[in-house]
Amino acid sequence: MPFESDHRMKILIGTVILAGGREADEEPYDLKISNSRSVQMSSSVRASTAKVFDRGNQQTAVEFKVSKKHHSSADAQSHVLQLASSLKTLPPTLTVIEEPSNATYSLGDAAMEDVQSTCSGIVSTHVYRIIGGNFTKN
Repeated sequence: MPFESDHRMKILIGTVILAGGREADEEPYDLKISNSRSVQMSSSVRASTAKVFDRGNQQTAVEFKVSKKHHSSADAQSHVLQLASSLKTLPPTLTVIEEPSNATYSLGDAAMEDVQSTCSGIVSTHVYRIIGGNFTKN
């Protein structure tokens, strides 16, 4: 679970809110961003070392969790069901907005790779993994 702070984050994919930030009292936690690039290795028969060629294709993965307390276990279950039904077709941009500074970051060519949603009592939890191209500050 996140710790209390004035610094919050709002995360959206297209217009679907994944973490509502201060307004919704939803703070993402366990944020992890990893970058990988396509490389090609080449080795010659008589070469002492292999050559590595950067092919310039970058992939960024953004992973995070969001938990929210609801008024009842039925509300928590309903939230999990509503979110699952909203993730059918998503626009290809992930947006992260830092609060209160409103600094904005984007992940272009984004696709939701994995979502795990659970509820335990009155708490719903979602674990997201979104992959895309370059992660940039706007």
